Amino acid sequence: MCKTMETMDILEGKIKEALSRKTRLEVEHKNLLEEVSKLRDSVKRLEKERDEIKQKLDRVIEKVEIYLSRSEA
Repeated sequence: MCKTMETMDILEGKIKEALSRKTRLEVEHKNLLEEVSKLRDSVKRLEKERDEIKQKLDRVIEKVEIYLSRSEA
């Protein structure tokens, strides 16, 4: 009877340990998903800013080209 109780205690400990590990992994997975989402948002924001800056730069270049073509004439 004592051996059976020991075995049950060992199994119970291993089950608790496995459940605890599973819970930690689930929390870590959730945190990583949130981090990936934040990174995606940051990339989208940076790409938008890059596109806006490119458009502004293109307009400045166009104005400079117009100015230069008029001053050559």
